[in-house]
Amino acid sequence: MPDALRTELTLPADARLLHLVQGHVRSLAELAGLPADQADPLARAVSEACRNSIEHAFDEDEAGRVLLVGELTPAALTLSVCDRGLPFDQSLDPAASPPDQDASSRDRRRGRGLALIHQGADEVHWINHGLEGKELRLIKYRVGSCRLEPPSAPPPHPAHDAAAPACARNYTIRLLQPEDAIRVAQLMYRVYGYSYTNEDFYYPERLAHDLETGTHVGVVAVSDTGEIVGHVGVERPNRGPLAELGQLAVAPAHRGQGLRKCMGDRLQEEILRLGLVGLFGEAVTVHTISQAASDSRGMHVTAVKLLDWQAHFKQLRDHEPDQGAPRESMVYYFKYLTEPAPARLCAPSRHREMLARIYGNLGAPREFLEPSGPLGHGRLAVHYDKETGAGTIQVNRIGIDTLPEIEQARADLCDMAGAAIVGLNLPLAQGGTPYLSDAAETFGFFFSGILPHSAADGDFLRLQYLKAKLDLDRIHLSSPFARELLAYVLADQARVQRNLGT
Repeated sequence: MPDALRTELTLPADARLLHLVQGHVRSLAELAGLPADQADPLARAVSEACRNSIEHAFDEDEAGRVLLVGELTPAALTLSVCDRGLPFDQSLDPAASPPDQDASSRDRRRGRGLALIHQGADEVHWINHGLEGKELRLIKYRVGSCRLEPPSAPPPHPAHDAAAPACARNYTIRLLQPEDAIRVAQLMYRVYGYSYTNEDFYYPERLAHDLETGTHVGVVAVSDTGEIVGHVGVERPNRGPLAELGQLAVAPAHRGQGLRKCMGDRLQEEILRLGLVGLFGEAVTVHTISQAASDSRGMHVTAVKLLDWQAHFKQLRDHEPDQGAPRESMVYYFKYLTEPAPARLCAPSRHREMLARIYGNLGAPREFLEPSGPLGHGRLAVHYDKETGAGTIQVNRIGIDTLPEIEQARADLCDMAGAAIVGLNLPLAQGGTPYLSDAAETFGFFFSGILPHSAADGDFLRLQYLKAKLDLDRIHLSSPFARELLAYVLADQARVQRNLGT
């Protein structure tokens, strides 16, 4: 009798094949030495778990697969039911509690099934794997028993804010609440599958936590049947004065009803109430849809980030491993929410005209100052994103040692981490930035734009080093100013490369 064994059984989402599951589990139970009065309930529990996945993880017109993984160890037989379908809300699991008789027949059936799952195993764990889907893990001990206590009742839901006036077809527009997190995760899945780049939306518990802590602010559209059919939100890093615009989704069947504008208007009210200074966001350039949405919200392009984002997780997942991951260039958007104070800029003289154009487009006053030499030691932060292959060097304080640290950081990111793109953020309020900018050109950095209100003392000048190949045919821009800025960035890249003789 084996003490260690692993099996995998992959099935299409078809309930007619559940008899294969029971036979498979009974064979494993026999190998584990489980008596019949334990093996049969376990087989029924795993079969019910697979049925639950088949019936509830996929929409009717969606082809899906269920993976059953069996692991036999000297201590236990573990059976995991895995799928990449709709996220599951653990709070709906009634454990061993009887189903609510007032619930619909579908919900009562599901409740009885979940209770059956708990009765057949010693432990049951619901595990969210984010972009990789979810897992229901059942554990049956080969010796003894160790059941988990049923979860305590969830706390009462907080009351929703007063609903905004309904949009077309009686939609309700309101703030997103923590208890909505699972339904928003399911909306994102229905709209994007598992291709959405912000994987936090596939972890409902993360989204709920962000809502409770105020680092995420969202608005949802609710249909007259109570279904969440739209969402738009912003992220507030460290609950600071800026918010990142993003997370827009509208269920396909509910598009064309003006929900994007209704949700955007309600979100605008909320971020103004919170006293935020500005909104920022990044939009892909492989198409202009997300750019047009930013344009319509009164946001303005301030930087072009060439080839520094993998636009679609699905592309990365399906890409051949020996060809390098596809990346998409981005445009950086910003919008002041309050009257901006005049920006004091210590900027390289060659870029002052373009900087004046960027600030003029933002409607922000600016004052150019003369450069001054650095004093003392500098401080910078280095970050590498393995998924995108992009590195960032952020200079927070310019010192006499900053230039060699930038050179070393760029070399480490490219030679050791394998970064193909490196962004360099220099504080425009500090007198040493013009010197650093000119010197960084000898390492291959070129002008990329500005990141307003992102430095502790003002704005960042963004430079970029690009080692990857640029495909201009994949860059599509929606606004004339974005095209003007891209032309300037490309011209500066060519100038730097000529000076380096490359």
